[in-house]
Amino acid sequence: MSNSKEQVQQLFQKGSEFLQGGNPADALNCFRQLQLLVAPNPTVFLYAGTALHNLGRFIEAISSYRQALELAPDTGEIHNNLGNSLMATGNFPEAAESFAAATRLLPSNPVPLTALATAQQALGKIAGAESSCRSALSLAPDFAEAHWNLALNLLLQGRYAEGWREYEWRWRRAAFTSPVRHINVQQWDGSALEGKTILLHAEQGFGDAIQFVRYVSLVAKLGGSVLLECHPELVSLFQGVEGVQTVLPFGESLPDADYQISLLSLPHILGTTVDNIPSKTPYLSPSSGHRSKWAHLLTDYRDTLRIGLIWAGKSYPDPLRSCRLSDLAPLAAVGNSTFFSLQLGPGAEQMSCKPPGMKLIDLTAEISDFSDTAALIEQLDLVISIDTATAHLAGALGKPTWLLLPYAPDWRWLLKRADSPWYPGMRLFRQETSGKWDTVINKVAMAFVQNRP
Repeated sequence: MSNSKEQVQQLFQKGSEFLQGGNPADALNCFRQLQLLVAPNPTVFLYAGTALHNLGRFIEAISSYRQALELAPDTGEIHNNLGNSLMATGNFPEAAESFAAATRLLPSNPVPLTALATAQQALGKIAGAESSCRSALSLAPDFAEAHWNLALNLLLQGRYAEGWREYEWRWRRAAFTSPVRHINVQQWDGSALEGKTILLHAEQGFGDAIQFVRYVSLVAKLGGSVLLECHPELVSLFQGVEGVQTVLPFGESLPDADYQISLLSLPHILGTTVDNIPSKTPYLSPSSGHRSKWAHLLTDYRDTLRIGLIWAGKSYPDPLRSCRLSDLAPLAAVGNSTFFSLQLGPGAEQMSCKPPGMKLIDLTAEISDFSDTAALIEQLDLVISIDTATAHLAGALGKPTWLLLPYAPDWRWLLKRADSPWYPGMRLFRQETSGKWDTVINKVAMAFVQNRP
Protein backbone atom coordinates (compact mmCIF):
# COMPACT_ATOMS: atom_id res chain seq x y z
CA MET A 1 0.00 0.00 0.00
CA SER A 2 1.39 3.40 -0.87
CA ASN A 3 1.80 5.84 1.96
CA SER A 4 -0.76 8.36 0.75
CA LYS A 5 -2.66 10.58 3.15
CA GLU A 6 -5.98 9.33 1.79
CA GLN A 7 -5.06 5.66 2.27
CA VAL A 8 -3.86 6.28 5.82
CA GLN A 9 -7.09 8.09 6.67
CA GLN A 10 -9.16 5.25 5.19
CA LEU A 11 -7.24 2.66 7.17
CA PHE A 12 -7.65 4.63 10.41
CA GLN A 13 -11.36 5.10 9.77
CA LYS A 14 -11.82 1.41 9.02
CA GLY A 15 -9.99 0.44 12.21
CA SER A 16 -12.08 2.87 14.25
CA GLU A 17 -15.28 1.45 12.78
CA PHE A 18 -14.17 -2.11 13.59
CA LEU A 19 -13.39 -1.04 17.16
CA GLN A 20 -16.74 0.69 17.65
CA GLY A 21 -18.53 -2.26 16.06
CA GLY A 22 -17.12 -4.76 18.52
CA ASN A 23 -14.53 -6.31 16.21
CA PRO A 24 -11.22 -5.67 18.00
CA ALA A 25 -9.24 -8.29 16.05
CA ASP A 26 -9.80 -6.60 12.68
CA ALA A 27 -9.39 -3.20 14.33
CA LEU A 28 -6.01 -4.22 15.68
CA ASN A 29 -4.94 -5.42 12.24
CA CYS A 30 -5.73 -1.98 10.81
CA PHE A 31 -3.80 -0.15 13.52
CA ARG A 32 -0.83 -2.50 13.17
CA GLN A 33 -0.73 -1.67 9.46
CA LEU A 34 -0.90 2.02 10.28
CA GLN A 35 2.07 1.71 12.63
CA LEU A 36 4.12 0.45 9.68
CA LEU A 37 3.00 3.28 7.44
CA VAL A 38 3.19 6.41 9.56
CA ALA A 39 5.48 7.98 12.12
CA PRO A 40 4.73 7.00 15.75
CA ASN A 41 1.33 8.44 16.57
CA PRO A 42 -0.23 8.53 20.06
CA THR A 43 -3.78 8.08 18.77
CA VAL A 44 -2.83 4.96 16.82
CA PHE A 45 -1.11 3.51 19.90
CA LEU A 46 -4.18 4.43 21.99
CA TYR A 47 -6.60 2.73 19.64
CA ALA A 48 -4.34 -0.30 19.24
CA GLY A 49 -4.20 -0.55 23.03
CA THR A 50 -7.99 -0.43 23.23
CA ALA A 51 -8.26 -3.24 20.68
CA LEU A 52 -5.72 -5.31 22.60
CA HIS A 53 -7.56 -4.70 25.88
CA ASN A 54 -10.85 -5.79 24.32
CA LEU A 55 -9.12 -8.96 23.12
CA GLY A 56 -8.00 -9.69 26.67
CA ARG A 57 -4.33 -9.10 25.80
CA PHE A 58 -3.81 -6.76 28.72
CA ILE A 59 -0.01 -6.83 28.94
CA GLU A 60 0.28 -5.84 25.28
CA ALA A 61 -2.37 -3.17 25.80
CA ILE A 62 -0.33 -1.70 28.66
CA SER A 63 2.72 -1.55 26.41
CA SER A 64 0.77 0.19 23.66
CA TYR A 65 -0.64 2.77 26.07
CA ARG A 66 2.81 3.47 27.51
CA GLN A 67 4.11 4.10 23.99
CA ALA A 68 1.23 6.49 23.47
CA LEU A 69 2.10 8.32 26.69
CA GLU A 70 5.70 8.76 25.59
CA LEU A 71 4.33 10.80 22.68
CA ALA A 72 1.42 12.50 24.49
CA PRO A 73 1.99 12.42 28.28
CA ASP A 74 -0.79 14.91 29.01
CA THR A 75 -3.62 12.97 27.33
CA GLY A 76 -6.12 11.96 29.98
CA GLU A 77 -7.83 9.28 27.90
CA ILE A 78 -4.57 7.36 27.55
CA HIS A 79 -3.95 7.45 31.32
CA ASN A 80 -7.51 6.26 31.93
CA ASN A 81 -7.27 3.37 29.47
CA LEU A 82 -3.89 2.38 30.86
CA GLY A 83 -5.52 2.23 34.28
CA ASN A 84 -8.21 -0.12 32.96
CA SER A 85 -5.62 -2.57 31.61
CA LEU A 86 -3.57 -2.37 34.81
CA MET A 87 -6.73 -3.17 36.78
CA ALA A 88 -7.31 -6.21 34.57
CA THR A 89 -3.86 -7.54 35.48
CA GLY A 90 -4.40 -6.93 39.20
CA ASN A 91 -1.87 -4.11 39.38
CA PHE A 92 -4.09 -1.90 41.50
CA PRO A 93 -1.46 0.56 42.80
CA GLU A 94 -0.31 1.59 39.33
CA ALA A 95 -3.90 1.58 38.10
CA ALA A 96 -4.81 4.06 40.82
CA GLU A 97 -1.89 6.27 39.78
CA SER A 98 -3.05 6.21 36.17
CA PHE A 99 -6.64 7.06 37.09
CA ALA A 100 -5.45 9.86 39.37
CA ALA A 101 -3.45 11.31 36.47
CA ALA A 102 -6.52 11.06 34.25
CA THR A 103 -8.65 12.91 36.81
CA ARG A 104 -6.14 15.76 36.87
CA LEU A 105 -6.10 15.99 33.08
CA LEU A 106 -9.87 15.54 32.70
CA PRO A 107 -11.22 17.51 35.69
CA SER A 108 -14.78 17.75 34.37
CA ASN A 109 -15.08 14.09 33.36
CA PRO A 110 -16.64 11.65 35.90
CA VAL A 111 -15.23 8.54 34.22
CA PRO A 112 -11.68 8.64 35.64
CA LEU A 113 -12.98 9.42 39.13
CA THR A 114 -15.32 6.45 38.97
CA ALA A 115 -12.52 4.19 37.78
CA LEU A 116 -10.25 5.56 40.51
CA ALA A 117 -12.86 4.52 43.07
CA THR A 118 -12.68 0.94 41.79
CA ALA A 119 -8.90 0.90 42.18
CA GLN A 120 -9.08 2.49 45.63
CA GLN A 121 -11.58 -0.10 46.81
CA ALA A 122 -9.34 -2.89 45.50
CA LEU A 123 -6.52 -1.38 47.57
CA GLY A 124 -8.68 -1.29 50.69
CA LYS A 125 -9.00 2.51 50.62
CA ILE A 126 -12.71 2.45 51.34
CA ALA A 127 -13.17 6.08 52.42
CA GLY A 128 -11.19 7.31 49.43
CA ALA A 129 -13.29 5.20 47.08
CA GLU A 130 -16.50 6.64 48.50
CA SER A 131 -15.13 10.17 48.15
CA SER A 132 -14.18 9.55 44.51
CA CYS A 133 -17.65 8.24 43.72
CA ARG A 134 -19.31 11.25 45.29
CA SER A 135 -16.93 13.60 43.44
CA ALA A 136 -17.88 11.90 40.17
CA LEU A 137 -21.57 12.33 40.98
CA SER A 138 -21.07 16.00 41.76
CA LEU A 139 -19.90 16.34 38.14
CA ALA A 140 -22.60 14.10 36.65
CA PRO A 141 -25.48 13.32 39.04
CA ASP A 142 -27.01 10.78 36.65
CA PHE A 143 -23.82 8.87 35.88
CA ALA A 144 -24.93 5.28 36.50
CA GLU A 145 -21.41 3.82 36.78
CA ALA A 146 -20.59 6.14 39.68
CA HIS A 147 -23.86 5.24 41.42
CA TRP A 148 -23.03 1.55 40.93
CA ASN A 149 -19.56 1.92 42.41
CA LEU A 150 -20.97 3.92 45.29
CA ALA A 151 -23.54 1.18 45.91
CA LEU A 152 -20.84 -1.49 46.13
CA ASN A 153 -18.82 0.71 48.46
CA LEU A 154 -21.71 1.46 50.81
CA LEU A 155 -22.89 -2.15 50.91
CA LEU A 156 -19.35 -3.28 51.71
CA GLN A 157 -19.38 -0.85 54.64
CA GLY A 158 -22.73 -2.23 55.83
CA ARG A 159 -24.55 1.02 55.10
CA TYR A 160 -27.46 -0.81 53.58
CA ALA A 161 -30.18 1.85 53.55
CA GLU A 162 -28.32 4.11 51.12
CA GLY A 163 -26.49 1.19 49.51
CA TRP A 164 -29.64 -0.61 48.34
CA ARG A 165 -30.99 2.67 46.99
CA GLU A 166 -27.84 3.24 44.97
CA TYR A 167 -27.88 -0.39 43.83
CA GLU A 168 -31.03 0.27 41.83
CA TRP A 169 -28.92 2.31 39.41
CA ARG A 170 -27.48 -0.97 38.06
CA TRP A 171 -30.24 -1.15 35.47
CA ARG A 172 -29.05 2.09 33.92
CA ARG A 173 -25.47 0.97 33.42
CA ALA A 174 -24.30 0.73 29.82
CA ALA A 175 -23.03 -2.85 30.14
CA PHE A 176 -24.82 -4.45 33.08
CA THR A 177 -24.49 -8.24 33.20
CA SER A 178 -28.26 -8.89 33.20
CA PRO A 179 -30.97 -7.55 30.90
CA VAL A 180 -33.88 -5.47 32.13
CA ARG A 181 -36.76 -7.92 32.26
CA HIS A 182 -40.53 -7.68 32.02
CA ILE A 183 -40.86 -3.93 31.55
CA ASN A 184 -44.45 -4.52 30.44
CA VAL A 185 -45.34 -5.67 33.97
CA GLN A 186 -45.66 -3.17 36.82
CA GLN A 187 -42.72 -3.24 39.21
CA TRP A 188 -43.72 -4.11 42.75
CA ASP A 189 -43.34 -1.34 45.31
CA GLY A 190 -44.08 -3.34 48.44
CA SER A 191 -47.85 -2.86 48.31
CA ALA A 192 -50.41 -5.50 49.35
CA LEU A 193 -50.44 -8.69 47.28
CA GLU A 194 -53.66 -10.37 48.38
CA GLY A 195 -55.28 -11.94 45.31
CA LYS A 196 -52.40 -10.85 43.09
CA THR A 197 -49.64 -12.71 41.27
CA ILE A 198 -46.05 -11.51 41.52
CA LEU A 199 -43.16 -12.60 39.32
CA LEU A 200 -39.79 -12.68 41.06
CA HIS A 201 -36.80 -13.06 38.75
CA ALA A 202 -33.14 -13.80 39.30
CA GLU A 203 -30.29 -11.76 37.83
CA GLN A 204 -26.53 -11.82 37.50
CA GLY A 205 -24.85 -15.12 38.51
CA PHE A 206 -25.83 -18.32 40.27
CA GLY A 207 -24.49 -17.09 43.60
CA ASP A 208 -26.65 -13.97 43.49
CA ALA A 209 -29.75 -16.05 42.84
CA ILE A 210 -28.93 -18.50 45.63
CA GLN A 211 -28.22 -15.74 48.15
CA PHE A 212 -31.37 -13.75 47.45
CA VAL A 213 -33.90 -16.51 46.83
CA ARG A 214 -34.30 -16.42 50.63
CA TYR A 215 -36.63 -13.46 50.08
CA VAL A 216 -39.24 -15.55 48.25
CA SER A 217 -40.79 -16.82 51.47
CA LEU A 218 -41.04 -13.27 52.87
CA VAL A 219 -42.87 -12.07 49.78
CA ALA A 220 -45.17 -15.09 49.83
CA LYS A 221 -46.19 -14.28 53.41
CA LEU A 222 -47.52 -10.93 52.17
CA GLY A 223 -50.22 -12.76 50.23
CA GLY A 224 -50.67 -13.55 46.57
CA SER A 225 -49.11 -16.16 44.33
CA VAL A 226 -45.36 -16.19 43.66
CA LEU A 227 -43.81 -17.11 40.33
CA LEU A 228 -40.03 -17.47 40.19
CA GLU A 229 -37.90 -17.15 37.05
CA CYS A 230 -34.27 -18.22 37.23
CA HIS A 231 -31.32 -19.88 35.51
CA PRO A 232 -32.22 -23.32 34.10
CA GLU A 233 -29.53 -24.95 36.27
CA LEU A 234 -31.33 -23.74 39.42
CA VAL A 235 -34.93 -24.66 38.56
CA SER A 236 -34.88 -28.08 40.19
CA LEU A 237 -33.33 -26.79 43.41
CA PHE A 238 -35.59 -23.74 43.66
CA GLN A 239 -38.76 -25.77 43.27
CA GLY A 240 -38.48 -26.59 46.95
CA VAL A 241 -38.26 -22.96 48.13
CA GLU A 242 -40.92 -22.09 50.68
CA GLY A 243 -43.74 -20.00 49.26
CA VAL A 244 -43.06 -20.43 45.56
CA GLN A 245 -45.91 -21.63 43.37
CA THR A 246 -44.11 -22.12 40.05
CA VAL A 247 -40.43 -22.04 39.04
CA LEU A 248 -39.59 -21.40 35.40
CA PRO A 249 -36.28 -21.08 33.53
CA PHE A 250 -35.24 -17.93 31.71
CA GLY A 251 -36.62 -17.87 28.18
CA GLU A 252 -39.74 -19.92 28.84
CA SER A 253 -43.24 -18.51 28.34
CA LEU A 254 -44.52 -17.09 31.62
CA PRO A 255 -48.03 -16.88 33.09
CA ASP A 256 -49.58 -13.46 33.49
CA ALA A 257 -48.52 -11.52 36.57
CA ASP A 258 -49.75 -8.34 38.26
CA TYR A 259 -46.30 -7.33 39.49
CA GLN A 260 -42.67 -8.19 38.90
CA ILE A 261 -39.40 -7.45 40.64
CA SER A 262 -35.83 -8.75 40.67
CA LEU A 263 -34.72 -10.79 43.67
CA LEU A 264 -31.87 -8.34 44.28
CA SER A 265 -34.26 -5.40 44.50
CA LEU A 266 -36.18 -7.00 47.37
CA PRO A 267 -33.75 -5.92 50.13
CA HIS A 268 -34.40 -2.30 49.13
CA ILE A 269 -38.17 -2.74 49.03
CA LEU A 270 -38.28 -4.69 52.28
CA GLY A 271 -35.86 -2.43 54.17
CA THR A 272 -33.08 -4.91 54.85
CA THR A 273 -30.32 -3.76 57.19
CA VAL A 274 -27.30 -5.66 58.53
CA ASP A 275 -29.31 -6.27 61.70
CA ASN A 276 -32.47 -7.69 60.12
CA ILE A 277 -31.17 -9.86 57.26
CA PRO A 278 -33.45 -12.92 56.90
CA SER A 279 -30.71 -15.33 57.91
CA LYS A 280 -32.57 -18.48 58.89
CA THR A 281 -31.03 -21.54 57.27
CA PRO A 282 -31.50 -23.91 55.62
CA TYR A 283 -33.75 -22.25 53.08
CA LEU A 284 -32.74 -24.61 50.28
CA SER A 285 -32.81 -28.41 50.21
CA PRO A 286 -32.40 -31.08 47.54
CA SER A 287 -35.11 -33.56 46.62
CA SER A 288 -35.36 -36.94 48.36
CA GLY A 289 -34.21 -38.61 45.14
CA HIS A 290 -31.03 -36.56 45.03
CA ARG A 291 -30.43 -37.22 48.72
CA SER A 292 -30.69 -40.98 48.23
CA LYS A 293 -28.33 -40.90 45.26
CA TRP A 294 -25.56 -39.06 47.11
CA ALA A 295 -26.03 -40.92 50.39
CA HIS A 296 -25.32 -44.09 48.45
CA LEU A 297 -22.30 -42.62 46.65
CA LEU A 298 -20.69 -41.59 49.95
CA THR A 299 -21.49 -44.75 51.89
CA ASP A 300 -17.84 -45.81 52.07
CA TYR A 301 -16.71 -42.54 53.71
CA ARG A 302 -18.88 -42.49 56.82
CA ASP A 303 -16.03 -42.99 59.27
CA THR A 304 -13.98 -39.95 58.25
CA LEU A 305 -14.38 -36.20 58.35
CA ARG A 306 -15.85 -35.33 54.94
CA ILE A 307 -14.72 -31.95 53.59
CA GLY A 308 -15.72 -30.34 50.31
CA LEU A 309 -13.20 -28.15 48.47
CA ILE A 310 -13.54 -25.39 45.86
CA TRP A 311 -10.42 -23.48 44.94
CA ALA A 312 -11.16 -21.62 41.70
CA GLY A 313 -13.84 -19.43 40.18
CA LYS A 314 -14.30 -17.51 36.96
CA SER A 315 -11.33 -15.30 36.15
CA TYR A 316 -13.65 -12.39 35.34
CA PRO A 317 -14.53 -10.06 36.99
CA ASP A 318 -12.31 -10.98 39.94
CA PRO A 319 -9.27 -13.09 39.08
CA LEU A 320 -7.78 -12.61 42.56
CA ARG A 321 -10.56 -14.49 44.34
CA SER A 322 -9.18 -17.87 43.18
CA CYS A 323 -6.33 -19.86 44.63
CA ARG A 324 -4.76 -23.08 43.36
CA LEU A 325 -5.37 -26.58 44.64
CA SER A 326 -1.68 -26.73 45.53
CA ASP A 327 -2.20 -23.77 47.90
CA LEU A 328 -4.44 -26.04 49.98
CA ALA A 329 -1.63 -28.55 50.60
CA PRO A 330 -1.40 -27.76 54.36
CA LEU A 331 -4.92 -29.17 54.77
CA ALA A 332 -3.63 -32.64 53.87
CA ALA A 333 -2.36 -32.86 57.44
CA VAL A 334 -5.91 -32.89 58.84
CA GLY A 335 -6.24 -36.32 60.41
CA ASN A 336 -8.90 -38.89 59.54
CA SER A 337 -10.32 -36.77 56.75
CA THR A 338 -11.49 -37.28 53.18
CA PHE A 339 -11.73 -34.34 50.84
CA PHE A 340 -14.28 -34.14 48.04
CA SER A 341 -13.84 -31.92 45.02
CA LEU A 342 -16.75 -29.57 44.37
CA GLN A 343 -14.71 -27.90 41.62
CA LEU A 344 -16.45 -27.68 38.26
CA GLY A 345 -15.16 -25.96 35.12
CA PRO A 346 -11.86 -24.04 35.06
CA GLY A 347 -9.57 -25.23 37.83
CA ALA A 348 -10.85 -28.80 37.82
CA GLU A 349 -7.83 -29.85 35.73
CA GLN A 350 -5.66 -29.24 38.81
CA MET A 351 -7.02 -32.51 40.20
CA SER A 352 -4.30 -34.22 38.16
CA CYS A 353 -1.73 -32.82 40.63
CA LYS A 354 -3.24 -33.40 44.05
CA PRO A 355 -1.31 -32.17 47.09
CA PRO A 356 0.84 -34.97 48.52
CA GLY A 357 -0.95 -36.91 51.23
CA MET A 358 -4.38 -35.43 50.53
CA LYS A 359 -7.14 -37.97 50.02
CA LEU A 360 -9.18 -36.05 47.44
CA ILE A 361 -12.15 -37.75 45.81
CA ASP A 362 -13.69 -36.50 42.57
CA LEU A 363 -17.36 -37.40 42.07
CA THR A 364 -18.20 -34.31 40.02
CA ALA A 365 -19.01 -36.44 36.96
CA GLU A 366 -22.18 -37.38 38.85
CA ILE A 367 -23.26 -33.72 39.14
CA SER A 368 -25.80 -32.57 36.57
CA ASP A 369 -27.24 -29.48 38.26
CA PHE A 370 -27.31 -27.58 41.55
CA SER A 371 -29.65 -30.13 43.13
CA ASP A 372 -26.90 -32.71 42.79
CA THR A 373 -24.36 -30.32 44.27
CA ALA A 374 -26.72 -29.56 47.15
CA ALA A 375 -27.26 -33.23 47.89
CA LEU A 376 -23.50 -33.88 47.84
CA ILE A 377 -22.90 -30.96 50.21
CA GLU A 378 -25.53 -32.33 52.60
CA GLN A 379 -23.44 -35.48 52.93
CA LEU A 380 -20.36 -33.50 53.98
CA ASP A 381 -19.29 -32.24 57.38
CA LEU A 382 -17.68 -29.03 56.14
CA VAL A 383 -17.17 -27.03 52.95
CA ILE A 384 -14.01 -24.96 52.38
CA SER A 385 -14.38 -22.62 49.44
CA ILE A 386 -13.29 -19.46 47.78
CA ASP A 387 -16.06 -16.97 46.95
CA THR A 388 -18.22 -18.99 44.54
CA ALA A 389 -21.85 -19.90 43.98
CA THR A 390 -21.13 -23.23 45.69
CA ALA A 391 -20.13 -21.38 48.85
CA HIS A 392 -23.49 -19.59 48.78
CA LEU A 393 -25.19 -22.93 48.26
CA ALA A 394 -23.41 -24.46 51.25
CA GLY A 395 -24.41 -21.46 53.35
CA ALA A 396 -28.03 -21.66 52.18
CA LEU A 397 -28.11 -25.34 53.14
CA GLY A 398 -26.91 -24.45 56.63
CA LYS A 399 -23.73 -26.48 56.16
CA PRO A 400 -20.66 -25.29 58.11
CA THR A 401 -18.65 -23.36 55.54
CA TRP A 402 -15.19 -21.82 55.75
CA LEU A 403 -14.90 -19.10 53.14
CA LEU A 404 -11.51 -17.95 51.81
CA LEU A 405 -11.68 -14.29 50.85
CA PRO A 406 -9.31 -12.08 48.84
CA TYR A 407 -7.91 -8.88 50.29
CA ALA A 408 -10.60 -6.83 48.51
CA PRO A 409 -13.76 -8.88 49.10
CA ASP A 410 -17.08 -8.69 47.35
CA TRP A 411 -19.53 -6.31 49.02
CA ARG A 412 -21.66 -9.00 50.63
CA TRP A 413 -18.89 -10.13 52.97
CA LEU A 414 -18.56 -6.71 54.62
CA LEU A 415 -15.32 -5.63 56.33
CA LYS A 416 -13.20 -7.05 59.16
CA ARG A 417 -15.72 -9.71 60.15
CA ALA A 418 -15.02 -13.38 60.69
CA ASP A 419 -18.71 -14.21 60.36
CA SER A 420 -21.47 -13.42 57.87
CA PRO A 421 -24.89 -12.06 58.80
CA TRP A 422 -26.19 -13.72 55.62
CA TYR A 423 -25.13 -17.24 56.60
CA PRO A 424 -24.92 -18.07 60.34
CA GLY A 425 -22.93 -21.25 59.68
CA MET A 426 -20.20 -19.51 57.71
CA ARG A 427 -16.75 -18.53 58.93
CA LEU A 428 -14.64 -16.04 56.96
CA PHE A 429 -10.87 -16.25 56.49
CA ARG A 430 -9.52 -13.05 54.93
CA GLN A 431 -6.30 -12.30 53.08
CA GLU A 432 -4.06 -9.83 54.87
CA THR A 433 -2.09 -9.05 51.70
CA SER A 434 -3.47 -8.98 48.18
CA GLY A 435 -2.76 -12.21 46.29
CA LYS A 436 -1.24 -14.02 49.28
CA TRP A 437 -3.08 -17.20 50.24
CA ASP A 438 -0.49 -18.88 52.46
CA THR A 439 -1.48 -17.03 55.63
CA VAL A 440 -5.16 -17.71 54.96
CA ILE A 441 -4.63 -21.45 54.43
CA ASN A 442 -2.43 -21.69 57.51
CA LYS A 443 -5.20 -20.08 59.57
CA VAL A 444 -7.65 -22.64 58.19
CA ALA A 445 -5.28 -25.48 59.10
CA MET A 446 -4.88 -24.03 62.60
CA ALA A 447 -8.68 -23.80 62.93
CA PHE A 448 -8.87 -27.58 62.55
CA VAL A 449 -6.50 -27.95 65.48
CA GLN A 450 -8.43 -25.49 67.64
CA ASN A 451 -11.98 -26.29 66.62
CA ARG A 452 -12.40 -29.43 64.56
CA PRO A 453 -15.90 -29.30 62.99
